[in-house]
Amino acid sequence: MKITKNTTVQEALKKSREVLEVFRKYHLYCPGCKGSSQDTIEIVALENNIDLETFLQELNESLKAASPKHNQ
Repeated sequence: MKITKNTTVQEALKKSREVLEVFRKYHLYCPGCKGSSQDTIEIVALENNIDLETFLQELNESLKAASPKHNQ
């Protein structure tokens, strides 16, 4: 399943370990955040001055890297 702007941080992190590496690249330590079950990817991008489209692209690319069959 694709990560969208409405995907929560917690949902995204459950998809693959590679997703966590994208968060770390941006110095986001979301696994320890209280809001990870409520904050969406869009909120995280806005609050951290990250370009949403680029962030989404990198997150979804990390899913493809984790699972070459992931094309959804």
